[in-house]
Amino acid sequence: MLDFERQIQTLRERFDQAQTPVLSIYCDVNPAKLENAGKAWLKRVKNTLKEMPEIRNREGKRDTPLYDAVLELLEAERPEARTMALFAVRDANGELYTERLDLRVELPVVDLARGRVDMRYGAPYLTPLFFAVDEYERAGVLHLESGGWRFYEVFLGDIREDEQIFADITPVEWRELRDLAQRITDAFDARGVGPGGRYDRLSPEERAAARVSAWMHRFYGRLSQLLDKALDRLDIERLALMGEQWQVRHFESYLSRGTRNRIVARIPHPKNAATPARKDLEERILPALEEAERRTEIELLDHIREQPGLWGMDPVLDALQLGRVQVWVLPWSLEARIWRCREDRFVAVTQDIARLLCSEPEEVALRDHVWDLAAEFGARLEFVRGPAEERLLRDMGGTAALLRW
Repeated sequence: MLDFERQIQTLRERFDQAQTPVLSIYCDVNPAKLENAGKAWLKRVKNTLKEMPEIRNREGKRDTPLYDAVLELLEAERPEARTMALFAVRDANGELYTERLDLRVELPVVDLARGRVDMRYGAPYLTPLFFAVDEYERAGVLHLESGGWRFYEVFLGDIREDEQIFADITPVEWRELRDLAQRITDAFDARGVGPGGRYDRLSPEERAAARVSAWMHRFYGRLSQLLDKALDRLDIERLALMGEQWQVRHFESYLSRGTRNRIVARIPHPKNAATPARKDLEERILPALEEAERRTEIELLDHIREQPGLWGMDPVLDALQLGRVQVWVLPWSLEARIWRCREDRFVAVTQDIARLLCSEPEEVALRDHVWDLAAEFGARLEFVRGPAEERLLRDMGGTAALLRW
């Protein structure tokens, strides 16, 4: 379990039966964005905090210690974060508890048009974090490095090496694989490929050096099985292979069909392949996975067009409440508003439709209810960005759905 997941679990346990109001803050703090230059996000959060007079202590006075504790957390330097989540609450005994989480990814429906700050005081607002843990896909990266292969777990922008996957492989075996791989690489580099893919100019000695040995064949099969076990153990849904092109492609042929179907990217070695720095890994891995995600989103919209699926807010909400929606696709910056009947939680695009079921429907932001609606009707949420988001907003009425029936 990653550190972020442990923090989420702690928050879930602490707030599960919260009896006192909780201050929940989400803010875009990505330093790469122009609007956040000079920590402009901090000023936005402070201004929003000042506009919340309802934060009171048990005597009804403004809870200054809570404000001060929150401001102290806000001032902490977290240069790698893209989204900040902060919580503050007093327990039944008046003890103050605060927690700040810094995410290396952006969260959907939190990057709002109005200042990119979402602040609430009352019931704890943990839903975006639960969504991040439950819905973001975990990726794995297998680095085929000559001195010893490595496997990295990638989740929510965090990269962690898994040292269990190849624990049974001995240094002698890694050296043998390294020597064999190096001889093949040298032979390939020394001679160009002839017409039709033939290596006509290779001498008999060079051909022998470039031959895959029976030991290498068996070893690749063994490594493939270890990879399968690691993917299941870590619940990895997407896989990237990193290394020399010939070795990546060769090893790929040993993988099971299920594992091959998870491959979304093939990545060159990072700098200092034997001992890559974290920054070097991020520069290679994260953009490749981001590109794969954007590509998958476009493919999903194509599939919805072909199924045929549904698009447009009115037909999608109708199908959702009939239990027909398997995957509900929404834009990352979700600004739509809907009408909701409080009693039976029926939702509709217009007030007139909602009034068919209740006399006084309320207009609400869809982002505040999207997770509850998806959970209640068994739909999987998919938020899209970039070209897919533009297409969804321009051509599909702002939402689409892959149907069960």
